[in-house]
Amino acid sequence: MDLAYRLLYAAVWCASLAPLRLARLWGRLLGLAWYRLDRRHRRIVLDNLRASFPGQDPSWIERTARGVFLHLGQVVSEIPYLLRWPLKRIESQVRLRGVEHFRRAQAKGRGVLLLTGHLGNWEWASLAATGVVAPAAVVARPIDWPPADRLVNRWRSKTGHKVVPKTASARRILRLLRQGHAIGVLLDQNVDWYDGQWVEFFGRQACTNKGLALLARATGAPVLPFYCFRAPDGRFEVCFGPEVELVKTGDKTKDVWQNTQNYTRALEEIIRQHPEQWFWLHQRWKTRPYHLWPRERN
Repeated sequence: MDLAYRLLYAAVWCASLAPLRLARLWGRLLGLAWYRLDRRHRRIVLDNLRASFPGQDPSWIERTARGVFLHLGQVVSEIPYLLRWPLKRIESQVRLRGVEHFRRAQAKGRGVLLLTGHLGNWEWASLAATGVVAPAAVVARPIDWPPADRLVNRWRSKTGHKVVPKTASARRILRLLRQGHAIGVLLDQNVDWYDGQWVEFFGRQACTNKGLALLARATGAPVLPFYCFRAPDGRFEVCFGPEVELVKTGDKTKDVWQNTQNYTRALEEIIRQHPEQWFWLHQRWKTRPYHLWPRERN
């Protein structure tokens, strides 16, 4: 396993030797080839866009779908630089927006919960915001192949960020919040019905992780949107949004649903600004509110 990790590390490190501008060009070409050759994921993206933007012109749907692949190709080409470049050089590719929102939330002394998703180059944003968001941790599902998981965690933690495995993470997150950490929580992925809350996302019911709402309700930690866009000049706009006000009526069931809906709505509004930069390849609506029992299908 150590050999596999070393070979993977060497390959990724070598990929960062080319100028970033050239790497991005190759990334766009990779994305274009991916769009044309990968029928399965192209169909997922097109179907998701059609369902999420009903009534949109078919040419816009196709153009946006192609843009999704071009953008993700660039994300792949940019990742190796996070491993080799020092923090200052990573920060040089970023413009920070809305830092005052984070400072205001941090001043409450309860830690900060950062509502985020797979938008822009989310890995780049996490590192580039280190000068503002520290101490910090990110909640992530471990990658199935251990050498890849080890490598990803290496760049995620290179600036002192902690990586908290998604499974059985609640107790550790609570401890980190008490210590004043900012915790990044991805809320744009499908979950199974027993882990989620049904809320509306782009006009459809989506099973959404309720953990963020439970944490906010239990701790009073402010929840802020944190997201990244690729700007026309190639730099990243890394943004902190205004705090999403916590609903706390005394009815836990209603509060968890309403807060999860509010967080999901905030994320949707962000994605709508640059839909070609969100991860539409994910089957976000895979879990269904109702399934027939096998014997009922006959």
